[in-house]
Amino acid sequence: MTWLARSSQQQNVPPETYLEHVFGVFVRSRCYLRRIQKYAWRNEDAPVIRRILALAAEYHDLGKLDDANQRALADTKKAAHLPMAHADAGVAHLLSSQEKLAAFFVRAHHIGLPDYMDIDNKGLRNQRIQSDVDARLQCYLSRHNEIVRPYITDKITGGSSSVFPNLKAADVRLLFSCLTHADHGDAARASGEEPSHFHPPKIRAAERLEKLKGYVASLPADATDRNRLRATFFAACADSVSDADDVSPVTYCDAPVGTGKTTAVMARLLATAAKHGIRRVFVILPFTNIISQSVKVYRKALVLPGELAEDVVAEIHCRADFDAPASRKLTALWDAPIVVTTAVAFFETLASSMPSTLRRMQNLPGSAIFLDEAHAMLPAKLLPLAWQWIRYAAESWSCYWILASGSLCHFWTLEEFGDNTVRLENVVPINVQQSLNRFEVFRVQHCYRPKAMTLDTLSSWLRGLAGPILVVLNTVHTAAAAARTATKEFGEENVFHLSTALIPADREKTLELVRMRLKDKKNTNWCLIATSCVEAGIDLSFRTGVRECASLLSLLQLAGRVNRNAEFSDAAVWTICLDACSMGITKNPAYDTSSRILREYFDNNREILPALCTEALKREVRETASISRELTEKESIFAFSTVEQKFRVIDDCAFSAVVHQKLIERIENWGTVSWRDIQNGSVHVRKKIIEKLAIPESQRYPGVYLWKAEYSAFLGYMEAVLKLADIDKEGCAII
Repeated sequence: MTWLARSSQQQNVPPETYLEHVFGVFVRSRCYLRRIQKYAWRNEDAPVIRRILALAAEYHDLGKLDDANQRALADTKKAAHLPMAHADAGVAHLLSSQEKLAAFFVRAHHIGLPDYMDIDNKGLRNQRIQSDVDARLQCYLSRHNEIVRPYITDKITGGSSSVFPNLKAADVRLLFSCLTHADHGDAARASGEEPSHFHPPKIRAAERLEKLKGYVASLPADATDRNRLRATFFAACADSVSDADDVSPVTYCDAPVGTGKTTAVMARLLATAAKHGIRRVFVILPFTNIISQSVKVYRKALVLPGELAEDVVAEIHCRADFDAPASRKLTALWDAPIVVTTAVAFFETLASSMPSTLRRMQNLPGSAIFLDEAHAMLPAKLLPLAWQWIRYAAESWSCYWILASGSLCHFWTLEEFGDNTVRLENVVPINVQQSLNRFEVFRVQHCYRPKAMTLDTLSSWLRGLAGPILVVLNTVHTAAAAARTATKEFGEENVFHLSTALIPADREKTLELVRMRLKDKKNTNWCLIATSCVEAGIDLSFRTGVRECASLLSLLQLAGRVNRNAEFSDAAVWTICLDACSMGITKNPAYDTSSRILREYFDNNREILPALCTEALKREVRETASISRELTEKESIFAFSTVEQKFRVIDDCAFSAVVHQKLIERIENWGTVSWRDIQNGSVHVRKKIIEKLAIPESQRYPGVYLWKAEYSAFLGYMEAVLKLADIDKEGCAII
């Protein structure tokens, strides 16, 4: 008899045998663990860790050998679920052998890691089917031993893993990542969804550093002091590692805007990678559209002859993960030598409990990570736990971190972050730092307008400011509504709109139009209305900035997009308040605490300077201390599900919605679709909007929605949302 692990997924794809799948997962997981153990778990726990993973991989699908499950797998009419939940058999066998952590992984390999205390209270077994499984367990094991055991010749050594062997919660997620990546990867191979020919390029750090040096040397540059300082800064970063006896695993780069951090810090990371055998470089950015700008530079500067740019520098805009087997191939993985992604995608992966998300985490050990605009990477309440992960990965996983920003808070010095005696090294030499800071003095003037405005009032007021004007508002909805309103005052051709309501290609087109308009120094009667996605890392320079009151850190970042090169003798950055009760304005509760602190600074006539950042963050951290303490406490007791639920950069539940019409047609016609296609043709839309507009879910790719409502290159998916709001305002029914 042929024993099966997976049914036929589609025509011309045969079912996968139990031996093929179990042995495939066993070999793959062992391979992933071997790569990790070059950088982590090299102590006395290593044999136990290998044992845990080997046992979990071998027995994770034991329950599929049940007769009812075999009949369902052999049936050409695929059922939504197997008749007998298959994880419990492996759990039962491993518990009988006192292998509790391996059993924990088997239980979680589809449903995700639960809170460990809940398991202690309720038990690992599936109570509904426990007696049936126990009655048949010896039959399953007899079949398994006959099918699989002859092919697993490695001796599984190490003591019993009945408890966590000196592992942190982060280690458990990492080990689980090896299992889930192996499971999903083998399933993709069996269904023909895994590209058999693709092997990610190697890091080749020394070669890429030389290519980067050549790229920077080839850039056009004038003879200004600022450009000379940029060159000095780059050289200091590129050459600092080779001269040092050792490199601190966590450093910071406190350099002002416009000093070339994109290339200089990358040079430092590549030099570190070359010296320490690092296998991957991550660039973590706060906002999606900075990614495209940085990726464009890195693909020009780092790709070697014969390589494909997309294979070398992976551009990952958001955390789009899919649990449904048919959709798993659309999950972006961290397997390129250079990974550029958002802080949301990166840190929510570290916090996750779900298999589809955690499967990429096994690529993190042995990496160099650039946290660009580190001050803006996370809400204050999440920073203490994130800092705990950063330090642990540095100490235990051979990771090297650089925290960079033009207005960096030294948050690690606060007592809420544990050992506040930690002193990090600044990668910018002190003489270069002092010279760079001179350019920041008197570049912009900060102004405050406390009276709350409607969108109509805002548009009229903007007309009185010196242009061009950059306006940053607190929500996608408010920005789109404000842009639409401003066209009445400025004219459609003089208003640009930028937010995550647009797909990446439309965001990039808008940025190019803005850059072209900025070059025309005579035409100043126009504005860009955006969300916080433009306030950090974008190389733009406006005459006037306007920021809806959010936080001191956000305000200082916006100031970096105003009079960037000191080309104007007078440039203003305004902080404004909007009337949350008026039409088109939605409140962002994430800014409640930080905006109140900023308003107090203005009311007390405090001077708005980068030196104020650490004080502002300290106040915010202390006002949200109860949340931070709860998160770190839950992490310490392995409360995986709770940590994932509470460690949310963005609280709203959102889904990928494909708006590109040709891509929708390809999906519906069963054409070839990759994760990059989904990323580049989609927007992330809140669940309640999808429900209100009745956006259909793809039958082919569960978890992916097909946006068939209105969409425009100006307002993005907000074109449909604002029209819906207009209908609601008129009191009309939606049919």
